[in-house]
Amino acid sequence: MKNIDLLPVRNYIGFFFLCITIVLISKIVFSMFAIGFIDEVWDLNSIEIFNDLTTKKFSFIYAHKALAFFDQIGTFLIPSFIFLILIKSFSIKYRKVKRTDLMKLSLYFIILLSITQLLFLFTDLIGIDFLPLELSKFLENQQEFNTKLQEGFITSSYPGFLFNILLLAIIPAVGEELFFRGILQKLCIGIFKNNIIGIIITSFLFGVLHFQIDNLLSIIFASTLLGFIYDYSNNLLLTIILHFAFNLFALLSMQAIKINLISEIQLESIVNYVIIPAGVIIGIIVLAKRIFWKKELLLSID
Repeated sequence: MKNIDLLPVRNYIGFFFLCITIVLISKIVFSMFAIGFIDEVWDLNSIEIFNDLTTKKFSFIYAHKALAFFDQIGTFLIPSFIFLILIKSFSIKYRKVKRTDLMKLSLYFIILLSITQLLFLFTDLIGIDFLPLELSKFLENQQEFNTKLQEGFITSSYPGFLFNILLLAIIPAVGEELFFRGILQKLCIGIFKNNIIGIIITSFLFGVLHFQIDNLLSIIFASTLLGFIYDYSNNLLLTIILHFAFNLFALLSMQAIKINLISEIQLESIVNYVIIPAGVIIGIIVLAKRIFWKKELLLSID
């Protein structure tokens, strides 16, 4: 069997377009499944769902959760498995997670929270007025849409919270890491024959596809960090764990505000005056002590 890491650029480009084709077909199929499921369970047709989305009333939040569930599975998770089945020479690197790995991840988790919040504050400071008017309006509308929809997902019920862990934390962490780190990053590195460029391009695509202009820099940074962790550790389980922890923190924060356990101002104060300084200090220590994963130079034998 040919070592995929030694293939020419044209092969990676072919794999890239195959990957995108699988994603598009799967997304369409699962969207149809979702509409059929919603119609069968709640007797809501696609026009009613579409109108509810365009008006941003979100009266059928349970239906939108079902749509999001099918979309998460059909856009990244299932296409990743299909691609890996079709391209048998394409493998995902993973191994048992050690205690030292978890200790490193805990440090990088604080750094991730800290830097993403700093980048969010920076984005909020500079704004997006430098962009063309039509583009800025589109991005603002997308941000408002995503924020309102996500807020609608957060309920006070315990079953709703458990389902949100699955929908907003577990499935995105597994599906997005499989697709972006496990497959797309490897393809981009193969196309450009440069690990850093491959990681940056993957991270840019990751950020853009989230359609959150306020968090764009934060998401790109998070993806870049995850990309380097996978590149150095050769263990996708580590990036899945860190991605899940980041998603779970965001979900717990929204849930805590929803049930009045903490106010939004109090949470911002904790993040800005505790987590950010802690993350900066830990980041300096990590760089000074070189607390990284040792990059392995693997030579595959055909």
